Amino acid sequence: METSDARRIFVAMFVALGVFLAYQVIINRVFPPREPPPTATAPAEPTPSPAGAPPAAGGQIPTAPVPGVPPTTTVTTTPARTYAFTAGPDSKPIELGGRACDALRIRLNPRGAGLATIEFTSRDAKGRIRFRAATGREEPYQLLTPVDDGERTYYSFATHRLWIEERDGQTWNQSWQLNDLPWIVQGHSDEQATFTTTLGAGPEGEQLVRLIKTYTLRPGKPVFDLDLQVENVGAAVLKVRLEQDGPLGIRQENPQYDMRRLLVAQYTNGSVELGKGRQFAELQKATLDPNAGSIPLLRADRGPLLWTVLANKYFGVYTRPLPRGEPGAATAGQTASPPLQDWLIGAVGLVVHPHAVALPGDLLTHGDLVARLATRPANLPAGERTSYRFEVYAGPKDAEHVGQADPAYADKTRLYYQLAQSADTRCACTFLWLEELMVWLLGKIHVVVRNYGVAIIILVIIIRSLLHPLSVFQQKSMFRMQEAMGRVQPKMDAIKEKFANDKVRQNQEMMKLFAEEGVNPAANFVAFLPLFLQMPILVALWTALNTDIHLRHAPFDGWWIVDLSAPDAFLTFDPPITIPILGWLPLIGSWFTGVTSLNLLPIVMGVSMWLQQKYMPKPHLKQKLEAAAQNPEPKKRGGLSPQDQLRQQQMMAYMMAVLFPLMFYKMPSGLNLYWLSTNIFGICESLIIRRQIERERQRRELEGPPPPRSKQPGLVGRFFKHIASQAEELQRKADALSREEGRRKDRRGS
Repeated sequence: METSDARRIFVAMFVALGVFLAYQVIINRVFPPREPPPTATAPAEPTPSPAGAPPAAGGQIPTAPVPGVPPTTTVTTTPARTYAFTAGPDSKPIELGGRACDALRIRLNPRGAGLATIEFTSRDAKGRIRFRAATGREEPYQLLTPVDDGERTYYSFATHRLWIEERDGQTWNQSWQLNDLPWIVQGHSDEQATFTTTLGAGPEGEQLVRLIKTYTLRPGKPVFDLDLQVENVGAAVLKVRLEQDGPLGIRQENPQYDMRRLLVAQYTNGSVELGKGRQFAELQKATLDPNAGSIPLLRADRGPLLWTVLANKYFGVYTRPLPRGEPGAATAGQTASPPLQDWLIGAVGLVVHPHAVALPGDLLTHGDLVARLATRPANLPAGERTSYRFEVYAGPKDAEHVGQADPAYADKTRLYYQLAQSADTRCACTFLWLEELMVWLLGKIHVVVRNYGVAIIILVIIIRSLLHPLSVFQQKSMFRMQEAMGRVQPKMDAIKEKFANDKVRQNQEMMKLFAEEGVNPAANFVAFLPLFLQMPILVALWTALNTDIHLRHAPFDGWWIVDLSAPDAFLTFDPPITIPILGWLPLIGSWFTGVTSLNLLPIVMGVSMWLQQKYMPKPHLKQKLEAAAQNPEPKKRGGLSPQDQLRQQQMMAYMMAVLFPLMFYKMPSGLNLYWLSTNIFGICESLIIRRQIERERQRRELEGPPPPRSKQPGLVGRFFKHIASQAEELQRKADALSREEGRRKDRRGS
């Protein structure tokens, strides 16, 4: 294909795409889309059956087996009476916080005494909400929401189930599910709310256990305390245990890719160790398996549980079980290591409604993960009570914000909450400290320029300038290697043609040629060594920009790129469009389906990639083209002419310039701006290096040919000469053995 033909094809494709987009805009303006019909209201929640009765089919969170806890499906002793928990009225939610002095607003629901929503209400120095729901709207960001599967609603921090294993020393093994039971509101204020429910045999019958659940919001802090007390109000000694759910309903944050994770941290040998992250898709697959139902989160050989977190791209809800009598990290931070609890026996992760996760709905809120914590069995004498306490932090995952909430959260020797962010940025080719350094540099530059888009550009210029000597060495080494290979290529072709049927002799002659010319074929690998040294730094910068919360809703220019954490959306399509033909292609058709906007920044980035490929030095092709112009030869069978090779490289540049914008099309504009800045710097760098190489070539031409090489070869020449001599010696021995074997056959034949 001629270059002009390829150019016409690409121009035609872009013109056709432009005409199609213009047509969509005109049609949407002339014939605006109709309003969607109102959706059917969700069915009312089913009336809860008495606690202790068998749950209704399809409406309950599946009971997951907890490692270390014996199964309780078999009842050893059947009680003479039927016991159930008292249900309160299904009253409206209770709201805590939300005042000017509060960082959070939480809404509680009597069902399961659970938490319905968490909103960020803290404000900056100008009085604006710090974490907004969307750009340009003064609405608080809602981190947690209830999850509805069409049959019932699930709430965070609901108490899932209570077991009574023994009563007065006799095995009982009775359990009651509590997460769908409306608890009684005992009392509430702006900062605290208390729920209760009592297990008994009817209004006038025997009472056994009272549960008291209290939420306490800390003023000015994105932290609240959860206290769950179990009180023995009967006359018998009881052995009880509980299962308590953690947070659920966290927003996906980015509709293009799901970064929701469920993580645990354990205290191992004096340090905080993060377990394997469980993503939504992984837990969904496991819970859909009827033989699994859950995934264990704790490892018995890794020490006690320190905290669990349900996190998305920027935020997390950390749940820390506190030791009995421990007031929390704020006052316990004087110790060198965190105080540890010993009353948890296990934790599992599961999807809250495994049979409904595929229902259509809002991808940002539909379906989620939950960590279920199981307590150790506790002996509870009559009139005594035990308490299970949790400290919950809800906010950004980065070191700056967790440290502002409490220094213990950012301390690597105590709680180290920013480990949850490393799960998103963890990459084998970079380091966490390097990513933190990139974020720190970006923050310092922003203090000066007051614009994160400009700060990204300046940071790229600083990093690439520091790496410029490595880039110069890499490109010049590659240039010299390609120049040397272009010089010896005719001799190599002659050797291949002369010894086409003798590969051993061909390799020997090649090694002799490399030794005589001082050419090192392995120099290409040396030339790429600076690139490998640059890779951890560039990847660290990339991953840091992808998860830095400071870029969330940060504008670049205010009219085009209004949010560096989202695509630039130069032109929005309502409704989304599907590009004909391209949207029907296999594998890549999803890129052209449901396109919500025209993102201009990835297209500009693709043009910069093409220009960078164009201005990269290509001395070997230049020499081949000059030689072909002076001595035209017929094209060899199965080979490519220099002109064909040049066209092939140009086509590769075209393909890269098209594929990369497609891959980056739905990426945040901050990442596209970073890559665009890198490409522009690379173009300028290539032009400078190209000019330096040209000046060196002109200087060599003025100085004339170099003096004759010394008869003593260099290190590379001696190495190849040694290999060639060894190969010749082995060949002589092989020939001698072959001749001796032939003479033996002749003697036997005679």
